[in-house]
Amino acid sequence: MSSGGARLPSPLRRLAGRLLDALAGSYRFNAAWREANRDLVCAQQSARLRDLAYAPPPARYSCAGADSDAAPGAAVADARALRADGASPLFITARFRSGSTLLWNIFRHTPGITAFYEPLNERQWFRAGGADPEATDPTHLHAERYGTEYGGFEDLSRWFDPGWTLRELYMDAQSCDRRLARYLAELIRRAPQRPVLQCNRLDFRLPWLRRVFAHADVLHLYRNPREQWLSVQRSSSGCPPSQPLTPDAPEDYFYTLEWARDLRRVFPCVDPVQHEHAYAVHYLLWRLSYLFGQRHANVSIAYEDLLRDATGTLGPVFARFGIDDSKLAGTGYAALIKAPAPERWPHYADAGWFAEIESDCELELARLLGA
Repeated sequence: MSSGGARLPSPLRRLAGRLLDALAGSYRFNAAWREANRDLVCAQQSARLRDLAYAPPPARYSCAGADSDAAPGAAVADARALRADGASPLFITARFRSGSTLLWNIFRHTPGITAFYEPLNERQWFRAGGADPEATDPTHLHAERYGTEYGGFEDLSRWFDPGWTLRELYMDAQSCDRRLARYLAELIRRAPQRPVLQCNRLDFRLPWLRRVFAHADVLHLYRNPREQWLSVQRSSSGCPPSQPLTPDAPEDYFYTLEWARDLRRVFPCVDPVQHEHAYAVHYLLWRLSYLFGQRHANVSIAYEDLLRDATGTLGPVFARFGIDDSKLAGTGYAALIKAPAPERWPHYADAGWFAEIESDCELELARLLGA
């Protein structure tokens, strides 16, 4: 017994030390520590760049940009400068299960286009030379070999970051991710024909994208959130209206809860712990994504319109972006497009159930955005 108090016997101390070492080295502990530190950093971001504006370096040192009053990088930011043909890349932004694979497949079959499928997908299509050994999602009708366009791009692994899937999902115009910028720039530069990049992970990064890739075009696709909610439920049991949202929810609903946990630092209303049912989280993410698309895209189209009248919906899109529309005049895309199915959401819950949750979400969203 020492003056400082009782001490554990040596065997117990050694055991406690091993347990602490194991805890410190565990993934869960380190992940929680990183998350806590991210909260601290994000709490300070509102004050960043305050009262600071760009100015060129002193002319006396002949540094790059010293003889110009303009901010550097304008030529690099022009996405057309990445290609010898000067073609503007087109980014498709959409939520998961919104019909974005169909839209990608349409562009894939369009003359003069190289369409890249989900460049930020964790499956990393450039692996194995784009051989795409994993099975195609059976709900993606008439879609084959997602990774074909990535053939010969194995070296892109040097820039790819798996963290793009679930972390730092919000990026404003001042955000910095040079690896992401280089990765996308390489796809744009190497595409044999005009590049179209279909993305489900850029909607909350659009402010950054428009700043880094100036003069790139953006097409926004959206879908009825109620129908989309049924589509993101991948398990056979699904999530019935009576099922409460718990911290240990067994299903993530196509990244819905993971995305909400990351984005709650910027949009507190999406925090899953604030809601009784997962549909509220889904609806708020859908709603915010829609606002981002409306704000930053050149054109927005609805999935339902695409199914009902592909020619009438895509005709103005192709004209706006200067894309060959010769296949629209005939039936060139007919084999890719399935007939619209009856709405499923009325069989899931009545309109009042959906409306009550959506109304509560709209109030929170209005408070968040100052409406």
